[in-house]
Order: sequence, then C-alpha cells, then structure tokens
Amino acid sequence: MSSTTVVCFGDEQFLAYDVALGVLFAEAIEVAEASAEDDQPSWRSELIQRMRVNAALASDFAVVLDEFGADQRTELLSWVQQAGSRLTARGGVSSGEVAGWDVLDGLTLHVRGAGHIAAAPLVELGEAMAQLIAGTLPPAPDGQHWLFGLPSGRCSL
Repeated sequence: MSSTTVVCFGDEQFLAYDVALGVLFAEAIEVAEASAEDDQPSWRSELIQRMRVNAALASDFAVVLDEFGADQRTELLSWVQQAGSRLTARGGVSSGEVAGWDVLDGLTLHVRGAGHIAAAPLVELGEAMAQLIAGTLPPAPDGQHWLFGLPSGRCSL
C-alpha cells in the first residue's frame, strides 16, 4: 500500500503523504460543514463528498484539481487554509482524536503509527495546493517530484 498520492493541476503535480492529506481534508470538511448555509451552490455537497473519499482513501485516488471548477477550487483552498489555521491553533492533532473521526461511511483515517500529527506539514501541504493552482509552485529538482506533508517537511523524490 502506497503512502503517497498525486495532487495535480494542469500539467503540474506533486506527491502528498496520505496521512497529511487525510487529516488536512478531514479538518477542512469540518470547516465546510460548520460554514454551511441554507442557500449553497449545488456542487458544494459533491465537493465535500469527493474530499471525504480523498481523506479516507488518500493513497488510492489522486486529487485531480482540474476536475473542480474555479469556484470549487477557491472554496476548497479556503477550507484547507482555515483547517490549517485551526490545526495550528490546536498544536496539531493526536492519533486518538483522529481515530474518532468518521470520515466516510464508518471509515477512519490511517495514521501509520503516528502518535501525533503536527500542523506545520499540513499547512505546507495546503500552501503547495494553492501554489499549484496559482502556477507558482517552485519546480522540483530535475527528474524528481516534490513530496509534501511528511513530518519532516517537504522533500523531493
């Protein structure tokens, strides 16, 4: 079982550590659901469901940002940024807390033995998504790809 997933937009991509992506998206879903209004775009619930799939099954499905419209990408990035802020304010999240999250039809997140998931790599992953969409993500070294979300921070493979 792979521990990474591809995040892509246009012709560019990077790899994300599945634990980081799962935790970041799960927290972003909490943000989205807390901010739900009666009059919301029809695509909002579909976007949240796709985020649930990516969070719970991160290493099995790529995050293809091209599949989202511009409004969806903007909303997704807003939720991800707010999730990063919330996680930073809490000092990250414990595996015990994560184990209690029902992300998708009874599925919880697999944290690969981590006792604590720090916020900084999750924030960096969210920033990389924003840079990817904006076209400002620095290129990885020749012949390599960036990997974001590791406890030690970004690296290239």
